[in-house]
Amino acid sequence: MYDATLLHMPDTVVHLGDHISDANDLSYALPDVEVLRVPGNCDYASIQQPSILTELGGVRMFLTHGHLFGVKQGTQRLLAQAKTLGAQIALFGHTHRALCEQCSGVWLLNPGTCGRFGRASYGVIEIVPDGSFTCRIEDFD
Repeated sequence: MYDATLLHMPDTVVHLGDHISDANDLSYALPDVEVLRVPGNCDYASIQQPSILTELGGVRMFLTHGHLFGVKQGTQRLLAQAKTLGAQIALFGHTHRALCEQCSGVWLLNPGTCGRFGRASYGVIEIVPDGSFTCRIEDFD
């Protein structure tokens, strides 16, 4: 499998669920990189928290798989939760479709899928010391 994480030398990798064991494997393969993970709807009996509110480089982020917020029907509930929590970025999965857009002052980022469900992609968030950031989707080549 092609490892996109090596292209960007990340400080942190975020795994947004389904096959959370892949996130565990990443944490062993990249021992110097923080790996944040949330379980997906296919991660049965996971002991991981279903969502995480964290701050990286001064940027507040809400991480969730998305199934608990009905993201296949739209991002309104996810956006409302992110705004309630004061998150600047809401990261989610579940739909297997890449999305990177700003809505009502919050960036919504779904990295897509690196698996077999269509376009293989991943998300990149770059944070600069002043707390500003950029979000984008990258395709696997």
